[in-house]
Amino acid sequence: MIPMALLFCFVWPAVQHAIEQFQFFLKTSGIIGVWCYTFSERILLPAGLHHFIYLPFIFGPAVCDGGIQAYWLQHLNDFATSAHSLKEMFPEGGFALHGMSKVFGLPGAALAMYFCAKPEKRKKVATLLIPATITAVLCGITEPLEFTFLFVAPLLYAVHAVLAATLSATLYFFGLSGNFGGGLIDCFVQNWIPLFKYHAGTYIMQIIVGLCFTAIYFFVFRYLILKNDYKTPGRTDDDEEDKLFSKAEYKAKKEMEKKGLANNPEALKAQVFLDNLGGPSNIKEVTNCATRLRVTVADPDKVASASKFTKAGAFGLVKNGHAIQVIVGLSVPNVRSYFDALLKGDLADVAVEAKAAADPSEPVKTDLSMKLKAFASGKLIDMTEVPDDVFSQKMMGDGVAIEPTTEMVVAPADGEVTMIMEGSYHAIGLRLTNGAEILIHIGLDTVKMGGKGFRCLTKTGAKVKAGDELIGFNREAIKAAGYKDTIILAVTNSGDYPQMKKAADGDVKVNETPIISF
Repeated sequence: MIPMALLFCFVWPAVQHAIEQFQFFLKTSGIIGVWCYTFSERILLPAGLHHFIYLPFIFGPAVCDGGIQAYWLQHLNDFATSAHSLKEMFPEGGFALHGMSKVFGLPGAALAMYFCAKPEKRKKVATLLIPATITAVLCGITEPLEFTFLFVAPLLYAVHAVLAATLSATLYFFGLSGNFGGGLIDCFVQNWIPLFKYHAGTYIMQIIVGLCFTAIYFFVFRYLILKNDYKTPGRTDDDEEDKLFSKAEYKAKKEMEKKGLANNPEALKAQVFLDNLGGPSNIKEVTNCATRLRVTVADPDKVASASKFTKAGAFGLVKNGHAIQVIVGLSVPNVRSYFDALLKGDLADVAVEAKAAADPSEPVKTDLSMKLKAFASGKLIDMTEVPDDVFSQKMMGDGVAIEPTTEMVVAPADGEVTMIMEGSYHAIGLRLTNGAEILIHIGLDTVKMGGKGFRCLTKTGAKVKAGDELIGFNREAIKAAGYKDTIILAVTNSGDYPQMKKAADGDVKVNETPIISF
């Protein structure tokens, strides 16, 4: 530590001098300075280095005492009662126009992504883009829109930085100045409302130029997306999820690129989940069941909100003090492998080739319609009656449950075994011939039994027919261990089957009574 401090005593003065020279160039170069400032502020944002650009200008003394923010508010009344040009009264305000790309530019980019999406996906894409765009326009918060550019196509982000700088420079050329670093709310409160009486012409010009750039953003982004076939939301393959990306996911992708795993979604999930759980130093213990990554953390306050986990691909998050459950789904064994390797700091221990091929080949969907028959005899109940929030709240998808009277789980329809919970054998995953993916989970918390009372009669990759025996279990052993023997069937991709119908509650007979129809 001391050698590093001594080294910086000699190195940092030169770095600081370079920063000061760059600031001097910006503030003495007029429109060119405004362009370079805005471009630098945008292009350095992914690395977090944009703080070196805007902080000295907006909150520091780089161009005026106290920074642009404080100076503008202190003299707001003077600007509001004068008809002189804003640019002449406050030329420093050209360095606070970087928010204009948030108000006018990003809506054009979002509109381009919407119209470039596949027609059948546009409705879903709209539900992603509209909230993100409104947040950017009103509040100036550009994540996740900007990080989606970075994640999908860095060239789009570079073009965005160029257009944002050109927009700011153009507005400054036509006489705009002020404090426009945020979103539309800042525009109204700190500029338009108090100054509109004497500067209406300037603000009308601002809106006209801004809308022109909205159109420019739209056509440029649309051209680049279509020409280069960028996989923006709505242009992904049918079996891929459409989503916007956060800063955490972008950082995780860069980290995975270093390890040669950038295109592995399970490795990316593991990295983001680890970051959201507070990093390796916050992890005390890790286990998993058929669908959940169970983690004990040192400090639960370091765990991110549930929304950050769901954005990264989790179905949900359950927090109970230091015990955290990340609802991952049927891919949890693979995610756990990467998670463990990240904790050790060595992904070489992971069989990458095996994990990359972990998802079995998808069977031919001969007919989307199908009837699932009872996988055990007993009483059929609705998923919402299961005394487990993960299932009752349908985090894993819609489905049904059976209070069993028999001790064998059979295949409810033809398909392929995609996952068996090795060791505990309390859960199994199937991909049916119509494409439906189902999880059959025997009992609640039975993963803790370690396989006692369970026997598996099949293997991963096996082709099964309706009625084939899958897993045998001992009801008395489950109850003696203090657990419920309720068997849950969740259709994990139930959202792809809006026509899915469930049978009414009542007694069912194994391999005879229909329980779900597609």
